[in-house]
Amino acid sequence: MHLLVALLLCGPGDVPTCAPLRIAGPAERPVLDGFLDEPVWQRAPRLSGFKQAEPVEGAEPTEPTDVRIVYDERSLFIGVLCRDRDPATIRATVMERDASLRPDDSIAILLDTFHDRRNAFYFAVSAAGGMVDALIAKNGAEFNQEWDGIWDARARVTPEGWVAEIEIPFATLSFRQDVTTWGFNVQRMIRRDLEFVRWASPVARIDFDSVANAGTLTGLAGMQQSLGVDAVPFAVGKYVNQRGSDRAYSNGDAGFDLYWHMTPNFKLSLSANTDFAETEVDDRQVNLTRFPLFFPEKRRFFLEDANNFVFANTEQTDVLPYFSRRIGLDANGQEVPILAAAKVTGRTDDFSVGLMNVETDDLHDLDRQNLTVGRFEQNLFEQSTAGVIFTHGDPSGANQSSTYGFDYNYRTDSFCGDRNLSAGTWFLRTASDAPTGGGDGDAYNAHIEYPNDVVDAAFDYTVVGNEFDPLLGFVERTGIKQYTWLAGYNPRLAAPMRQLFFEVEPKLVTDLSNETETSEVRIQPFGFMTQEGDEGYLRIRRVYDHVDADFDIVPGVTIPADGYHFTRYGASFESSSGRPWTLTADVESGPFYGGHETAYVGGLAVRPDPHFNAAVEFEDDVGHLPGGDFEVRVTRVKLNVHFSPRLVWSNFIQHDTLSDDLGLNSRLWWILEPGSNLFLVLNQGWFYSPDRFAPTDTELTVKLGYTLRF
Repeated sequence: MHLLVALLLCGPGDVPTCAPLRIAGPAERPVLDGFLDEPVWQRAPRLSGFKQAEPVEGAEPTEPTDVRIVYDERSLFIGVLCRDRDPATIRATVMERDASLRPDDSIAILLDTFHDRRNAFYFAVSAAGGMVDALIAKNGAEFNQEWDGIWDARARVTPEGWVAEIEIPFATLSFRQDVTTWGFNVQRMIRRDLEFVRWASPVARIDFDSVANAGTLTGLAGMQQSLGVDAVPFAVGKYVNQRGSDRAYSNGDAGFDLYWHMTPNFKLSLSANTDFAETEVDDRQVNLTRFPLFFPEKRRFFLEDANNFVFANTEQTDVLPYFSRRIGLDANGQEVPILAAAKVTGRTDDFSVGLMNVETDDLHDLDRQNLTVGRFEQNLFEQSTAGVIFTHGDPSGANQSSTYGFDYNYRTDSFCGDRNLSAGTWFLRTASDAPTGGGDGDAYNAHIEYPNDVVDAAFDYTVVGNEFDPLLGFVERTGIKQYTWLAGYNPRLAAPMRQLFFEVEPKLVTDLSNETETSEVRIQPFGFMTQEGDEGYLRIRRVYDHVDADFDIVPGVTIPADGYHFTRYGASFESSSGRPWTLTADVESGPFYGGHETAYVGGLAVRPDPHFNAAVEFEDDVGHLPGGDFEVRVTRVKLNVHFSPRLVWSNFIQHDTLSDDLGLNSRLWWILEPGSNLFLVLNQGWFYSPDRFAPTDTELTVKLGYTLRF
């Protein structure tokens, strides 16, 4: 009778619902081996009603998917049988943790544990056993893939198709024990046809990470988080040889991270003697503008629960009141020691909160600094939010500085019945004891977006005062008004062409007196995506840029102050990642600041089997200007060996012609068990002398971190 009721509950409907099977105890727990052969899997309810979201919205899937869910007091278990009539065509090449699963057949899981229809946990598994996890916030507007939870999965290809078996401990999740209904969704990607099959909301205009459109798991009860404490002590050993200064040394250190779920939905994170030895190096970038580059955060402590600190629109990177790379890194990207850090994050049905305090050590002429960030966000209506943010401190130690502001974000997926619409506004103010010219230290914005599958439109208006200076944030340019429009028409077609893309995006930047500084119109007269995922685009850029002061575009080549008009033409192509190889190519050429410049970008990635992949990427900018000729080239090579999904050797080699430095970041990552890791990291540099590359700095690090869960 229980099974019959569960099967009925798992049937199709406007909001599909399933009641997972509660198992009695350890004797019934499935063995995580990629086989669904335990008796408990035969008793478990099976989800039905899967439909295509793409390429044919609402159509029956070309291959059936069998999903079963059971749980006990400690863990949620999900078993997935992806049936396939032609198992030889299943793509199973990605083993590495947190790598893109786009090249493979895969399964994705969404868990809205507060059932607030805004925030969720995301877990995905490839047919080769690669695992990805993330935090989703603001109904999919924020997707933090750098979050690493403690969970496990096994996958294998079988004569019936392929199988994924997943265990998610409840200690990994935040939830309220009095909430017995969770939001839930499952999506399968059949890679050879780029077919997306979904349990809930199989609609092309709705992304899978739209939490408001998930189905539900009901009848959940008795889940335990134990004490909710994860203690992660770590030890680090390091050898450094600085050949430029004839200095070599070795040392050891230790520290710990502590994560305590003070309540099921509030967490305290503590870190002492914080270390980021395992963090991958930044990609080198070419900067042919007079504005600073934006580098994304990669350090785990700052990425975990980062959604609780995000302000306004996550796609906005030109004005940020809080940018975590300002903490623990100096202006040149060199590490500043962090003595201790504390962070409280939490989320309820009504609000989310984030509060962080960091103490950095002295370094050279920089004294110890204390830096603080606070963020509060209130849920409104079904999907909207309003919040405030506050930061205090100056990482450079020069001044006392604060930034504070508020934002409002409106979102709905039922505009005009069944369309997406978002709009919002924000305001920021900075205050510092540094001398100013008496200008404006405010910044504010208003925006509206109609982000739908066939028709896409947006408008954004931003004002940044000339004294606006968020010292714990990031701002690209000050003293401006910026207007941005977007209009796109993207019709869907039948095979072999999946979708076409036509866009126009004007942008105007003026000074605060409404004098034009920069104007640009980007036109995409044609773009396409094939059924297999090949993509190609043409573009035209009409630019006016008023340069108010001379600047060096590269050392020795100066752009004089003047107004410049130019029109540039470009084209790009990327082949489908579902093949054993992927080719990317992009070229843009035309007049450029009184001369001519051509930019080439290309790459080739190969994935012959699950145990090896490699990629070569290059950027080459060739310019002929009145102030001189230049060529800047950046080359990146990635070579990765996957001994198993839990043992990966990755190598990242970079060279650029501006510095003539060659760098190697080689990292062996062994996941001893979920939550416990051993890293062996080699950073080696070389400098190109007239006839050879001479070795410079060598740094070899061993780091062991072990999670103790209470």
